[in-house]
Amino acid sequence: MRALLWAIALSTAGMLVVVLPPDELPASFKFSVLIAGMGLMGWLFYATLRCSTAADIKAIHVRGIARWRRLAWEDIQDIRAEANPGAGMQSGAPGVLVYAYDRDGRKVLLPFLDDQHVNVERELGVLLGAWEELRGEDWAPSPEAAVVIDRRNARQRAVWAGLSAVMIAFIPLVVLMLLPLFMDMPGWLESVLVPFNVMLLGPLLVFTLAAVNSYRRSLNSG
Repeated sequence: MRALLWAIALSTAGMLVVVLPPDELPASFKFSVLIAGMGLMGWLFYATLRCSTAADIKAIHVRGIARWRRLAWEDIQDIRAEANPGAGMQSGAPGVLVYAYDRDGRKVLLPFLDDQHVNVERELGVLLGAWEELRGEDWAPSPEAAVVIDRRNARQRAVWAGLSAVMIAFIPLVVLMLLPLFMDMPGWLESVLVPFNVMLLGPLLVFTLAAVNSYRRSLNSG
């Protein structure tokens, strides 16, 4: 995921250099940046197609965009199907993704194990069955990894709860900003409900309150 974000960021920066360059930049430099950006996007497309998930008697093998990871069965802490929180914001995105958690509690996406490419329930059942059989009789969950997993998932839910709250609060914030135009209010309240406070500080406050509340509830329920 980090490699994907870096590739997108560098490609975008390269395109901006070409589209919005200073006048003194030579044409050769602009052309080089454009070619580099196109090459990076091409590599990103190719690397995405090469992503895969495979399993054998010893491990799950995950080929990501920039890394190949081997997850030995005895090191895996859990395998879960989870809702994709970004599915509603991206057309055609899978709604359910499958993740494995390694011995340190790190979350590893299993490429192409999603509801667009496979029957998630069936494939997850096969993986869980193999994991339970091949991880060894002396396998035991790691308490430290469990804490890491719970906290990471709580943070992720908190971020999406905050973003959802901001979207829900957008129209009420606009109404709140317009209230001084239609109603007489005390001077201190009118000075508070200025557009800057309402539309910039308001969403930040809503996000923070919703995220903190979600994080605390997730940890308490866990």
